[in-house]
Amino acid sequence: MKRKKVTLEQVARAAGVSRATVSLVVRKSPLVAEKTREKVEEVMARMDYVRDLGAARMRSNLSRTVGVIVPNLINSFFTEFLSGVETVMGEEDRVVLLANSQDDAARQDDILQRFRGHGVDGVILCPAVGTPDDLPRRMRNWGLPLVQSLREIGSGSSDYAGADYIAGTQLAVEHLVARGHRRIAFLSDQTATSARRERLAGFNAALTRFGADNAGTVETELSWSGAMQAAREIIALSGSPSAVLCFNDILAAGLMSGLRQNGVTPGPDLAVMGLDDLPLAQLTHPALSSVAMRPDHIGAAAARQLARRIAEPDAEITRSIIAPQLVIRDST
Repeated sequence: MKRKKVTLEQVARAAGVSRATVSLVVRKSPLVAEKTREKVEEVMARMDYVRDLGAARMRSNLSRTVGVIVPNLINSFFTEFLSGVETVMGEEDRVVLLANSQDDAARQDDILQRFRGHGVDGVILCPAVGTPDDLPRRMRNWGLPLVQSLREIGSGSSDYAGADYIAGTQLAVEHLVARGHRRIAFLSDQTATSARRERLAGFNAALTRFGADNAGTVETELSWSGAMQAAREIIALSGSPSAVLCFNDILAAGLMSGLRQNGVTPGPDLAVMGLDDLPLAQLTHPALSSVAMRPDHIGAAAARQLARRIAEPDAEITRSIIAPQLVIRDST
């Protein structure tokens, strides 16, 4: 037989407080004294109390759920990003529904329609390649709050949280130049996204600023194997690079493996630098110098923006840009 749920009234009687006090504790209100909160929480845990979100939804007309759409779940960057989102949304008493668009705009549209059907309160979106610029307008017409993150379409058309890719690439180039490198190549992802445009723009601006030469750009698919295969193209560049800045750490790690297969030692023979500073960077050989883009901080910022947008639908559009941080290891 299905066990009956423990009610607020039962918890209140067991804790010796009012129903209103228990309700405040459940909603994490700061109005409850710490000793009272601890006592009520101990009783809730002992009685296995679970909040009735269905009833809460009926009262507030909110589902207490939000959707998050990312382009892939293999890259640990997005795992760290999601961790930041979930931390903040947990504090907001909301559940996160995660979906993988596989960087496909049509699949992304299907996911958004399913999210609408589930009645999510808002969406954090890293737009898939080929997402039309009018999507933020369409979502406003649906009454579905949106925060874009990491990538952006229709600049300024919605709240946005991301990294300062331009500053990040400039930190990387400045470090390489300080190490004596004047001929620097760039190993790029092939996808047409705002993240790629900003990283390339930052790279080119930094070369001019710090007096280095562009030794060439090689494009490859965003994968370890693609970067391995690109190693020969890097080696054959007419600009004879002494260092390579990579679009992210996955490409950098794959490139280092490919260089070794072609008789080039990463670090001593050709300096390699990544962007993002994923946990992977400490496991490569040699350990990878990178620029930390702090995806967990970005995810937390996006979640705070979405919570604000849900509470204040007509609030001014905001941008939250997380500053990057240089992390020096052996590959440079």
